[in-house]
Amino acid sequence: MASSEKNLGIFSGLRAFVGGIGFVVSTPSVWGYAAVPLAMVMVLTCGLGFLGVWGAMRASDAIFASSDGLWAHLGSWLTTAVLALAGIIAAIVLAICLAQPFSCFALEAIASAREKSLTGHSAPLPGIFESAVRGMQIAIVTLAVAVLAFGGLFLISFFFPPALVVTVPLKFLVYAWLLAWTFLDYPLAIQRLGVLARIRWVMRHFDAFCAFGLAWAALAIVPGVVLLLLPMGVAGATQMVVEADAGTAKREDPPTP
Repeated sequence: MASSEKNLGIFSGLRAFVGGIGFVVSTPSVWGYAAVPLAMVMVLTCGLGFLGVWGAMRASDAIFASSDGLWAHLGSWLTTAVLALAGIIAAIVLAICLAQPFSCFALEAIASAREKSLTGHSAPLPGIFESAVRGMQIAIVTLAVAVLAFGGLFLISFFFPPALVVTVPLKFLVYAWLLAWTFLDYPLAIQRLGVLARIRWVMRHFDAFCAFGLAWAALAIVPGVVLLLLPMGVAGATQMVVEADAGTAKREDPPTP
């Protein structure tokens, strides 16, 4: 029963961290899937960046359509440059946000491959559309939690600077939790666990969850680097889920007569 289930400990989280990196690096069959998040960023950045530059040119033409002369041309050029730069920056940010949900099918394939390497079998994968929708939902919820948590800690630090001694470590801890939660989404999704079931899973294995997230947060201190490490984090999270399931199965199996 779940009440007698032995929780995963700190070393399980650290083993999963190392194991996820080792699996992706040493398994050529998943390298193509591992490259999908970065490829998505490049494709989305190019596409959205083109739209941003095109929109900047159209907006500048509309603003200076009735003007002529040197200053009008100079103003048009500067307006185009400023709006294009803003469009490109927005395209990069949006591409990073969208790359993860659009890469769900690849990340779930990595989770499935890791599960199969550990157990010899894997659960059926969700459909691509189901994966994309669920990934978008998770990304929106995670972003909302991050904005609320980091925003609240920033306000506390701003109005009471001595609190930085507490809020800075808390920010790092929240970042670690968000990373671990994001990585675990894929193997737990394959098992068709809902939000409440996932929260219960995290609370049962909280020590491993924290150790796993803190290890990745230390490595991915620059947020954009997460997309490069995402496949390894998913593989490591799958290792934790498999280990937890194996421990439960051993305790629930009836004794051999």
